Amino acid sequence: MSFIWPWALAALALLPLLAWLYVRGLARPAQAAALHPDLRLLAQARGRPRSLRRHLPAGLYLGALALALVALARPTAPVPLPDDRTAIMLTVDVSRSMEAEDIKPSRFFAAQEAARNFVRSLPQGARVGLASFAGYAVLHTPPTARHEQVLVAIDGLGLARRTAIGDGLLESLRALPERGAQAQSAQNQATQNLPAAAIVLLSDGRNNSGSDPLEAAAEAKRLGVKVYTVGLGTENGDPGMGGWGGFWGGFDAETLKQIASTTGGRYFEARSAGELNSIYRDLGRSLGWTLKPREVSGFVAALAGLMLLGSLAVSELFTRRIL
Repeated sequence: MSFIWPWALAALALLPLLAWLYVRGLARPAQAAALHPDLRLLAQARGRPRSLRRHLPAGLYLGALALALVALARPTAPVPLPDDRTAIMLTVDVSRSMEAEDIKPSRFFAAQEAARNFVRSLPQGARVGLASFAGYAVLHTPPTARHEQVLVAIDGLGLARRTAIGDGLLESLRALPERGAQAQSAQNQATQNLPAAAIVLLSDGRNNSGSDPLEAAAEAKRLGVKVYTVGLGTENGDPGMGGWGGFWGGFDAETLKQIASTTGGRYFEARSAGELNSIYRDLGRSLGWTLKPREVSGFVAALAGLMLLGSLAVSELFTRRIL
């Protein structure tokens, strides 16, 4: 947290003085005495010695005053705000191995549901697109703020043979704003002024067709695009899929890790539909937002007001109990 008017914080030095005056007032001797005919009845009325709770109203009041002085200094803090400049591409493996049922009801249906949850978790206005790859890559929709269009595209995904992870990554790169064919041909293209972009790539297998995934990752790095990779499937794959051998086995974790590491993204593993949904939901809540400094004086002042009301309420409660 920082402050626009930090000099106003000097007023906080008055708080120790106020606390000292409060304690001094408690210790002040009585200025008058009164006679009472029944000391026993007076002792019963007095009750037990007061605990530290009697100081709670004063403590809340000092806390409210401190927060009010902090609000006067106009504090600023990083606040998560919807980011409508960042473009995100969902890139989904639709090879035939996604029919495997080691993740219920199948890898493919689990991936579709997780992709839907990802889109729904994005803030309104965030741009998201969809690409898929099997033996070749297909762009279904470029990044758009019309999330319903992406959801319809997810529902229309179908399966095909082979796995071309590199082609899927390159197709997603070409779909990102200002990173298309023209940007890729400029070897010295500066990425500092390009809008932020990210790719979320899911695969359940190993690259066996098309471009080299690591070369595609190097291109993504050059264009300033972070790639978040997700490996889908159980450790032993689905041996019950009938004679396809390793085709239904596990994903290529090392390649997916290298893609994420090269581009500055992160690598995830999903061994169940629940894990996959959790990964996509968390990514949607982080990629669609950006932290920007905003003045939070109003929030701090509201806390000060609530604390002051609490001080008054507690003081009134104690006063009624004494009466």
